[in-house]
Amino acid sequence: MHPGLTVWAAYIYMRTVLPIVLLFLCTATGLFAQILLEAPKAIKNPDPEYPAEAGTLGYGGKVIIHVEVNKKGNVSVKNAFGPAAPCSKLEDPRIEKIRDTVIEAAKQAQFEPPLKNGKPIDMEMSITYSFDALGRPVRDRVPSGKVVEGGILQGRVKHLARPEYPSSARATRASGAVPVGVLVDIDGKIIAAGAVGGHPQLRYSAARAACASSIEPVSLNGEPVQVNGIITYNFVP
Repeated sequence: MHPGLTVWAAYIYMRTVLPIVLLFLCTATGLFAQILLEAPKAIKNPDPEYPAEAGTLGYGGKVIIHVEVNKKGNVSVKNAFGPAAPCSKLEDPRIEKIRDTVIEAAKQAQFEPPLKNGKPIDMEMSITYSFDALGRPVRDRVPSGKVVEGGILQGRVKHLARPEYPSSARATRASGAVPVGVLVDIDGKIIAAGAVGGHPQLRYSAARAACASSIEPVSLNGEPVQVNGIITYNFVP
């Protein structure tokens, strides 16, 4: 390994608490230095009491909560995304109600103090809350329905609609990548979408473009399935 080269690995802390360790391998003057950042263990992490609206969506979803865990293990919510809204109504009021419910649950979470080299630190991470088509929390059990996780779907795109660059965003030169979580139906049509990051002024435009896009249909054991995944749009001023 070349001196001065840094190799790093990052993680997203998912709803089911996993024994994940973030490992930084560094070299300095030819010597190997190792810094361990230990993922905090959840002491309390309650499931949200999803509102009836979660079941009326008909396809389940995920809410990603970006939080900061302080040296005492207390949680403060920084941002929240999801769930994907139906393409027929991207500003569906049910989405905000579901998201607000999950935010309140995340605020109740408690973790052991995050550690770096054995010392407590403040840590930013993400917690993902999932619910099934009936509006029930998904943790260790297999969710109902036949939906597979497709990860990054960019390579399976048949048609990628061009997003509109909002005039308000152009005026402020808002730019950058906007990842959009999508639900793809068995025929490859995107039926639900929602930005999971990126500049606030660009998120709606990216989700709307995703809804006008299409993905190669996916089959599992010869049977068509719905797919959850990510499409990313890059906005350049």
